[in-house]
Amino acid sequence: MADETTSEAVELDANGEPKRNFRRVLEDRAETAEAKVAELEARVSGFLRDTTFRDAGIDMADSRQQYFIRGYDGEMDAESIRVAAVEAGFISDSGPTTPGVPLQQGSPEIPQETPTLQQELMAQDRIANAGAQSRPVTPPDLNSQIQATTSQEQLQALMESQGYTFNVQG
Repeated sequence: MADETTSEAVELDANGEPKRNFRRVLEDRAETAEAKVAELEARVSGFLRDTTFRDAGIDMADSRQQYFIRGYDGEMDAESIRVAAVEAGFISDSGPTTPGVPLQQGSPEIPQETPTLQQELMAQDRIANAGAQSRPVTPPDLNSQIQATTSQEQLQALMESQGYTFNVQG
């Protein structure tokens, strides 16, 4: 009978709380980590698959080419995908492709020098800042020059030399 009470007895730690079963805790953590790894591996393989199709020249936004993507079960390299897409009529065969640049059906690929969105935004910011920050150019010591004048005529001549006008009648 003494053995039955010791097997059912719960050991308490220094604070009077039941001791944790560390093996069970570690097993739970390992199970959670394995589930996360499986989820992340699935996501990475999906991203790699999408990238490979893009490199092959498949337009991911084209609903017609989405059918090809869903049904493709061949080799997962860009050239094999491209050959299969051309054979199935989803893209046209217009020579070598640049990886990551989808082909447009019926038009040869022509590299063009186009500014990126970031470059355009930076140019527009420069134009806006040039207009917003433009002020009449005044010498840094204009205040001291104004204080050095001794008559109204001197002050008026100084201000006119800086672009100000007085007694304008129109």
